Amino acid sequence: MNRLKNSVLFVICLVTGTQGIICCHTGSKTEERPVKENTDNPPTSEALPSGMELVWSDEFNGTFLDRDKWFTDYYSTIDFVKKSNYGKLQSGKLPQPGIRFTGHSIILYTDSEVPAEAYSPEGRKISSIQTYDWKEDKLLLDNRLGGFIEARIKRSCTADATIVNGAFWLDSPGPDAKYFMEKGNKAYQVTGIRPHGQVFEIDLCEHLNTEIVLHGNVSSEGVFEHNIGHFPIAGDYMDKWTTHSMLWSPAGFKFYVDGRLVKEDWDPHNIKSPNHAMNVLLGIYAKGGVASMEVDYIRYYRWKLEGSNELPNPGFEYHNGLFPWEGNGSVTASSSRTGKRGVRLAANDSIIQYVYLDHSRPYSMKFRHKGSGYVTAKVENISQVSGIAVNCSGSVFKSGEDFRQDEIRFSTDPEYGNHKRTVKVIFINTGTAPISLDDITIEP
Repeated sequence: MNRLKNSVLFVICLVTGTQGIICCHTGSKTEERPVKENTDNPPTSEALPSGMELVWSDEFNGTFLDRDKWFTDYYSTIDFVKKSNYGKLQSGKLPQPGIRFTGHSIILYTDSEVPAEAYSPEGRKISSIQTYDWKEDKLLLDNRLGGFIEARIKRSCTADATIVNGAFWLDSPGPDAKYFMEKGNKAYQVTGIRPHGQVFEIDLCEHLNTEIVLHGNVSSEGVFEHNIGHFPIAGDYMDKWTTHSMLWSPAGFKFYVDGRLVKEDWDPHNIKSPNHAMNVLLGIYAKGGVASMEVDYIRYYRWKLEGSNELPNPGFEYHNGLFPWEGNGSVTASSSRTGKRGVRLAANDSIIQYVYLDHSRPYSMKFRHKGSGYVTAKVENISQVSGIAVNCSGSVFKSGEDFRQDEIRFSTDPEYGNHKRTVKVIFINTGTAPISLDDITIEP
């Protein structure tokens, strides 16, 4: 029996209000305690944008950890930089997490017996699961296109637990420090690839409250300098079910707590979001006492794409209107060519959308338009962070009485490895009369 299955046999008793953890070990007898709160299949929060589809999730309704989704060897970018437990990582002897299943949730916990040994010299234990394995350099979740990720969690600890951290976060993958180092700088036997100002770690919540933290600034010598964003969100989260969500886009981030927008980082001249896959982690960290993080579900959504079209909301059919397009166009039925809606651009009105595409390849953008004026259509390759257009393809097109199709051919600029390239799609009414747009496609 492996160490993970052994960990399921440990049972603890934690009294923190009426919920507690599911079992109490009393010598040779295990006393079952009913869960007071029904958490079966709760809906995803209202923060989920329309037009997205579920592509990866874990409802934790079983009795064992899904090894097609999770690893139990905790490791992170900062651990690699500090070389914490590096020998144990390489030899496959990292401490294994305390895990219990309730039938509708997973409980990650630390106590006097589990994990079997502390992770850090000061005696702090870690029980965590993650989607990337540092030793094998294996990723179980490809989230390079960004999207919407959400977890419903409850964090608790006894009074004698110290340096407690219950975290839901994303971290750059390994197997080295290339994402920690900034582009062109050399340390830790690698050359950095991350542009200055782009995150290498995103915390949706930390400690036993909600602190949204964006980690980024690292010196040329490889010394972490400071966060590029730190946003404590006031509230009482102790032993309470709370839903934490993030919309990750090539244009920026939006963070939600219980479906409420609490922080938006959406600056076209300072785009912090990554254009590569990120490791997703859930974990509880503590010294002494008993600490736990119960997870009801985790769900990951992406924009629903149609066939080979890589452009979200190409026909303006998403129920909440324009988004992820931005601008002052109006979504109306009268502007529709197919479907129920199209977009109307009055004179000087414009719409834009930032999109992740494969790098170093040719694409075609086709669109339908009508009216009695002119529309300017452009596609720009965008520099990460700064948002500066480095390569632009576009033209001015005359609209007519009926919908006509026009096309722009463009190529995406090179990027590192299998990173995505950020492009910006722009439509501007450069005439004096309204025009209608519909059925936009971007295809290789």
